[in-house]
Amino acid sequence: MQLQTIAFFNWLYPYGGAETVTHNLASFFHKQGYRIILYIEKLNRELLCDEERAIFQFRELPAGPDPKKPANVDFLCRSLQEESVDCIIVQGIDAIPFAEIKRRTRCRMIFCLHNIPFWEEYAWRELKSTEIPNPTFLRRLEFLFLRRPLDRITRKRRTEKMYAGMMPHLDRMLLLCDQYKEDFMQALKASGHPGSDAPASKYGAILNPLLPAAAAPVSPKEKIVLYVGRFHRAHKRVDRLLKIWKTVERRNPDWKLILVGCGEEDENLRKLAVRLRLQRAEFAGYHADVTPFYRRATFMCLTSNFEGLPMSLMEGQQYGVIPVSFDSYAGIREITCDGACGIMVPSYSLRKYAALLNAALADTELQERMRTRALEASRRYDLENIGNQWLSLFNEM
Repeated sequence: MQLQTIAFFNWLYPYGGAETVTHNLASFFHKQGYRIILYIEKLNRELLCDEERAIFQFRELPAGPDPKKPANVDFLCRSLQEESVDCIIVQGIDAIPFAEIKRRTRCRMIFCLHNIPFWEEYAWRELKSTEIPNPTFLRRLEFLFLRRPLDRITRKRRTEKMYAGMMPHLDRMLLLCDQYKEDFMQALKASGHPGSDAPASKYGAILNPLLPAAAAPVSPKEKIVLYVGRFHRAHKRVDRLLKIWKTVERRNPDWKLILVGCGEEDENLRKLAVRLRLQRAEFAGYHADVTPFYRRATFMCLTSNFEGLPMSLMEGQQYGVIPVSFDSYAGIREITCDGACGIMVPSYSLRKYAALLNAALADTELQERMRTRALEASRRYDLENIGNQWLSLFNEM
């Protein structure tokens, strides 16, 4: 398939890992001569860099959030047709009107799942009653004793049905690694929902791409443990990292924790750090460019409930930052090469996490060995390599 115009669809831009992938791929495609359009529900114009303004032609939904609003559906279909968009890459937004786009346009569609398969089950399970919309006392009781227990029974089937319903309209369903692809494909086929019998050729797996490192890592590294990401409880559980750090900082008075990011949990996390009486935990806020932190840090820690293929860990590897994470998702085994260039902790054990991190902080030989391997592993994410895999995919469609 010969393309001239490629579109992306993101919910919010710029924002998190999926938006970084959009930026990186768009940069590659733009240099190949493609015209790039970004459809967006909400655009953070004040956070755009000059390169993004030059690469993208932005198209915001006219009726606000929710792509399935009639005005948004009509706008999206007319725009795709009038702009002669050859292919739209949907970055994990399941509310897209796939059937209408297929019926009213000639645009090819690729859906990229930027998380573990069926991540929705995990996110709902960790939602607190105070985080639901309009959390009145009665609504919280209903959530705790009716909706959540019932949802544990029905959500898996509903999620499988949703994805199966997409498949007839998509040209490709892309996952982050081969293990995710196999898990997703097998679960969907076993569900028996209409659309679940899509051929294996409709599924694919491509690693996320990284831009070339902006500068060489600092050598020797500083005694810094780093977190980079959103402050989101149901997903990221940064509170666990603060509790782990309370144990770790006692034994390692010359090390410090730096947290780079923002989000709805920002205030709660700062209060928790005060309650835990942390002495060397610094909240650095949001930074569009986190390269200076990557260059200095020795370790990068995540304590998430679930992840897909965390961009922060991958970006850190480019600068020799050693990833540390719970072994709760196949992506961490991909990133750490099964533990050769990173530390995988048995899922959700704060005690074991603290013990393994304490041991790693004291072992300079392990740090040097893993740092070297992390730098080598990061070459797998080279933008030219990943970008060419995308071009091959376009040619197959």
